[in-house]
Amino acid sequence: MASCPACGRSIALARAVCLYCGAPLGSGQQAPAAADAPLLEAAPVLPKDRVLVLLDVAGTAPEILVRALAFSPYEAALIGRRGGLHLVRASASDAALREAERLRSLGAEPLLVPEAEVRARPLLCLAGERQATGLTLRTEQGSVTLAPGEAFLVVSGPITREYLPTSERRRIATARLEEGFRVHVHRRAADRPLEIDALNLELGFAASGSVRLEIQAWLDVVAGDAKRDSGFSRLPPVLGPAEPDPKGALSAAGSLAAGARSNTSDEHALVLDNLAQFRFYSGCLAAAERRR
Repeated sequence: MASCPACGRSIALARAVCLYCGAPLGSGQQAPAAADAPLLEAAPVLPKDRVLVLLDVAGTAPEILVRALAFSPYEAALIGRRGGLHLVRASASDAALREAERLRSLGAEPLLVPEAEVRARPLLCLAGERQATGLTLRTEQGSVTLAPGEAFLVVSGPITREYLPTSERRRIATARLEEGFRVHVHRRAADRPLEIDALNLELGFAASGSVRLEIQAWLDVVAGDAKRDSGFSRLPPVLGPAEPDPKGALSAAGSLAAGARSNTSDEHALVLDNLAQFRFYSGCLAAAERRR
């Protein structure tokens, strides 16, 4: 029995890297191998090569969740009531297949999805306008026309935004950042979803005068009977460093506003958000819906 120097977990098999965290096992940390059985070198499995094992908890009986995922009956009832997809494991394809077989033997119906498919980068929309035949959108890579019936799934959710806490911010209360709102439109004939950011979208003619209301009107026109999901709002936010603002007209206006308050401590503060979490959530839902 050896232990990983990075995460401290016990490793029963002879390995070059930790089974749990992927850290290399230094000399003296690997379990001894037989003299005539050379140690196999294993490289960490990268996200582009991993397979996700997903489980639709809404369609799984609570007693199966207890057996398959080691939940308590109370936890299984709560998760089943919440519904949605549950990430069981992210691993190499052979390990994912074994996990899927284990789940099936206990009565569950897992779904295997390549992680690279889930993490495909969305196509960010910078501007848009409603037309008689659908939507005309200007994206990072050019113009896109979205006609009614092209979307099979629309995912929307709030984006939590806040400054990285510092000792100064603990002493002096600063203004909170405005909450964001993102929409993903998953199209039948495209792998990458269209991403609409309500805070950074240049509108054409908008009868409502509100970005959020105009986006809702867009969806009513082009989404039609496409499935819609807003369950992201019920998940606890997992924050990470925010991405730079898109290179559009609204981002230029934001830069001018930032320059006007250059004497404040907020100018160079690191902003955190849960956009990466939203994109992963949306990608999992789209992958599952495509397979249905």
